[in-house]
Amino acid sequence: AILWVLAGKFNFPIWWQIEFVTFALVGFFFFTLLDWKTLKQEKSSFDWIIRILTTYALASAIFIVVTAQLPQFDPEIELAKLNRPPIKLEGLAGPEVVAAGREVFENNKCFNCHKVFWEGNSDRGPNLGSKQIGLYSEDYIKGQILNPRENQAPGFEDPKSKKAMPTYYGDDLSEDELSVLVSYLKTLRDPTHMPVEGKFPNQWTWWDDKDAIAEGKLVFEGTHPQTEGLLCAVCHGTDGIPMMTGALDFRNENNSDTTKIEGDHTDKLLKDWPDALWYRRVTRGVPETPMAAWGMIFPHLYLWKAEAYARTFHDPLDKRTAIRPVPPVPTKEEMEKWKTDGLFLEPLL
Repeated sequence: AILWVLAGKFNFPIWWQIEFVTFALVGFFFFTLLDWKTLKQEKSSFDWIIRILTTYALASAIFIVVTAQLPQFDPEIELAKLNRPPIKLEGLAGPEVVAAGREVFENNKCFNCHKVFWEGNSDRGPNLGSKQIGLYSEDYIKGQILNPRENQAPGFEDPKSKKAMPTYYGDDLSEDELSVLVSYLKTLRDPTHMPVEGKFPNQWTWWDDKDAIAEGKLVFEGTHPQTEGLLCAVCHGTDGIPMMTGALDFRNENNSDTTKIEGDHTDKLLKDWPDALWYRRVTRGVPETPMAAWGMIFPHLYLWKAEAYARTFHDPLDKRTAIRPVPPVPTKEEMEKWKTDGLFLEPLL
């Protein structure tokens, strides 16, 4: 039990915990058996030597047979990885670039510390899918790869986490490899849930992130340098009082969804709107109203934050008694459905 708890506390992969604790238990019972009272008195010293050698031989045989079923280290495979020619960006296009970036991610053992949505075993670093690293700019992502200790992700500011990310990728990765890796990471986003921050299990979403909300306020009021020209307050009001007829009153948690979009309407009240609905309304807009498809004009990173701020009009941050639950990690099937349902808007992501 102690081994299991400590291994979990230090973020060892679950498969490692199971394997390590299993071997510890097997060893415990094995040595207990050796110390057990003799069932049958040996006739001579030669007999007990035979018994103990037989016991060790049997235990070794079981160990070898069981471990042989586990994935084995193959030096040829590892050498092939080391001798693989560097990835060249020339001649690659679209999905090929993303696939090459995924290959760079795997080859550099990024999965050892990072999950990508449901993939991976370790929580030593942020889940790059749930965090939606794809919302961030290419320069930011490159900075996180090349200078990972300069700007720690929220929840990973402790000394151990600061030293966890290697700093040698600037030397190990070619320009092309870095470029395709960033292209792959830019695909990691979720149009159905607010981004998640923090180290598992102490995580939260931007709905309850004071820094994200503060930045969202700048976006909402039209003073953020990255969203120049976007002024939510011109219709919805700086203090939440609508300035234009038909604009949604964010102060009223019992307001209902628009009926202007045929085939896309929910009966849920504003206080119960799912993340995906907030995202659709802001990024796709509402036809025949001043609510434009802002997702075609401005980076979605800032639109999510503006949504987090808008919610505070009917749910003030300082009045909350609990944070919103962290959403479940989407499955592979759900992510495929995002594409078929056309939930992604590519421009400016």
